[in-house]
Amino acid sequence: MRFLTILVFIYLGWQVFKWIAKWAIRYWIRKNGGKAFTFNGSFGQPPPYPRPEGEIRVDSFGNPESTTPKIKPGEGDYVDFEEVK
Repeated sequence: MRFLTILVFIYLGWQVFKWIAKWAIRYWIRKNGGKAFTFNGSFGQPPPYPRPEGEIRVDSFGNPESTTPKIKPGEGDYVDFEEVK
């Protein structure tokens, strides 16, 4: 009989957990639903200005010194080159 009582408590606990989780997820979606993405392809903010068609823009993040390759001494030579077509 004790085994059945434990199973009933586990089942009831699981049902309560599902109900609380469902409520919490619905609340979180209502609270944060419109903040994550917009339909213009950006994450939360529209572009600062409309760009003309065909314009290319490269954004670099961080400082330019971090783009230099870091190799250990004795690993070989680093050759910086540009591709010429």
